[in-house]
Formats: sequence, structure tokens, C-alpha cells
Amino acid sequence: MGEPPKPRVRRPSNFRQQDLARAIKAAKGSGLDIVRIEVEPATPKFVVVLKDNAVTETNPNPFDIAPLPSTPTRRRKSR
Repeated sequence: MGEPPKPRVRRPSNFRQQDLARAIKAAKGSGLDIVRIEVEPATPKFVVVLKDNAVTETNPNPFDIAPLPSTPTRRRKSR
């Protein structure tokens, strides 16, 4: 009659969290300072950016340096 249905096969994962965890653990274990990690989930590529002893130029996030109000303001419900 007909062929039996084929079992579904999962595609191989491009990005594995355990690989990234191993890279982070190895970098920290060797005494290196991690600045950031760039991950491309579509490809099996990730980049661990390490801190240099030289002065590096960074672009600060304006929300990180914005002043905070001393007391939180509450909004009132308009009627």
C-alpha cells in the first residue's frame, strides 16, 4: 500500500551552549578578562573579546551614565 512514515530527524544544532561555556571557563581559568561575547546563532561562530592592558576606546551607553531621580515619581490614573 504505502510506505511507512519516515522518522523525523532533527537538524544538527549550529550553536551549542556547552561550547561557549567551555570557552568562557577556559578564558577565566587562564586569568583573562572577558569584555563581551559576540554570538551569531545562524552559524556556529562566536567571538570572545578579551580585555587588553592598553587603553581601549569604548562607546558608553547613555542610559548607564544618566542621572537617576532621587525619589521615584508615581503616575496617577486620569479620570
